[in-house]
Amino acid sequence: MLGCFMVIPVWQAHAAEADKPGAGNKKTDKTLQPEDDDFTSTPFTEYGEFNEDAEEAEESKFFQQGRFFGVSLRSGYEGLTGNRGQLWRGGFPVIDVKVHYWFDFTVAIDIGINSVKHYYEGTSTAGRTDISMFQMGLDVKYYFDTRNLSAALTAAHPYVLAGIASFSKNESSDNDKIVNSDSGMGFAAGGGLEFAIKQKKIYLSLEGKYHFINFKDTYTQNFIKTHSLPDLTGGFYQTLLGIMFTW
Repeated sequence: MLGCFMVIPVWQAHAAEADKPGAGNKKTDKTLQPEDDDFTSTPFTEYGEFNEDAEEAEESKFFQQGRFFGVSLRSGYEGLTGNRGQLWRGGFPVIDVKVHYWFDFTVAIDIGINSVKHYYEGTSTAGRTDISMFQMGLDVKYYFDTRNLSAALTAAHPYVLAGIASFSKNESSDNDKIVNSDSGMGFAAGGGLEFAIKQKKIYLSLEGKYHFINFKDTYTQNFIKTHSLPDLTGGFYQTLLGIMFTW
């Protein structure tokens, strides 16, 4: 009987030692458990894995079906609003050349140059004044996700844009050989459509844009007597149509 009582404490000590980590007990020692069993899944880890899978699938789809670079040549008309619009005439044709880069299906940037000619009639002694406009700018475009919309909207690739540009203009009159130059910074807002002629290769591009420009002569009073215009405030708008090549 005394021997039994002496064995029990020894057995309890061995059991406690076996339960310690690193003692070789598969139930308590995580080092002996398979790595998959050692990982505890939570809603946060599952959500993260889902996001990674979705992003990888979207990136893979973009590399297979998306556009990366492009070049476009477009032409159109430029009109004006406000007092400057009452004075200036012309505005056709606009020549517009751009390079395009797509980050993904929804975001792209354009870098381009744009030129157009205007004119206005002065007094009988001053004659006609010709105006050459030139701009260089950067636009950021956002394409709407139309996958769940009608086929017509999906085929049109609608987008909105915002941009910034540097503008310059040269004015020369019939009777005055001096060229008056002016420049200014401007902002643009607009939107457009791109219809695929050949998917991922050739597109018909239609775009409308409004420019907010502040030239040095914006608040001039030189036309009060001759044209009854207190200043030359007003904006510029363009409608462009052309071809875009992408790859």
